[in-house]
Formats: sequence, C-alpha cells, structure tokens
Amino acid sequence: MSTTDKMLFALIMGCSYILIGMVQLITGALKALSEASMTEYAGHVIADGLFIPPDIIAGMILMLIGCVFLYGASEIHSGVHEGVAYVYVGILLSLIFAGIYVLAATGDLLEAHLLKNEEYAGWSILDALRPEIYLGVLSLLTYLKWKDSFEVAEN
Repeated sequence: MSTTDKMLFALIMGCSYILIGMVQLITGALKALSEASMTEYAGHVIADGLFIPPDIIAGMILMLIGCVFLYGASEIHSGVHEGVAYVYVGILLSLIFAGIYVLAATGDLLEAHLLKNEEYAGWSILDALRPEIYLGVLSLLTYLKWKDSFEVAEN
C-alpha cells in the first residue's frame, strides 16, 4: 500500500471525524442550552439521519481523532514518512472508541431483551448506533487491509 493511499485515507477520515464531531458538539451545546432555558430541544435532521447524538464530550473526542488523522496526512504530504504512524494511531484510537460504544450497545441490548427493563421498552439496535461505531468499522476494515504493511525502520 502506497503512502498516497494512506494520506488519502487519513484526509477523508480526518475530515469525517472533525465534521461529525463538530455536529455532535454543536447539537450537544444546543441541547444543554435548551435544557437550561427550559425550552424543548428539537433534534436536527442531519444529526438524526447520521445517528449523531447530542454529546459535547464525544464530539470533542471525535474532533481529536480527526486532528490525529489530519496531522498524519499533512506529515505524509510534506514527505515525512513517520506521518504514517499518526495514521495508525488514528486507526487505533478509532478502534478503541468504537469498541467502547459497541460494549455499551451490548449492555443496552442485554438490558432491553434479557432483563426486560421498562426503560428500554421499544429499544432497537439503531438506538445505540453512533458515529464512533460506523467510523470505527471503516478503520477496522482499513487496519485489516494494511496490517502487514506497517514498516519499522531500523537504524
């Protein structure tokens, strides 16, 4: 796999993470402000369509992962081969947070179907789908494709 492919992947993932993180951050702030002023929070069509919950902290985390990807892309573009390491760290961070939210979704699934909790009546797996999960799946597929191409330079 060439470094150009890795740079392009990092650029796409970085932009995706930052844009989705900004949407998540903004909708989270709007929800917090509407709760503070006792007005009703109306969800946004874009956020609901992409399964983006209003969450300020998760939005910041997504933006951080996006910055790691973009920094890796800029290093590769500048000719610094070590920028590939930033791409791999971005993939690793993506997989970690995807794993956390998959475990949380599994807990919700058990709560809804095994324990029959009334708070989870009508719960479906789409209620637990988050950008961290579907972006993590892209990172997982990329990792599986590139896992043998990681190079360790010997001095």
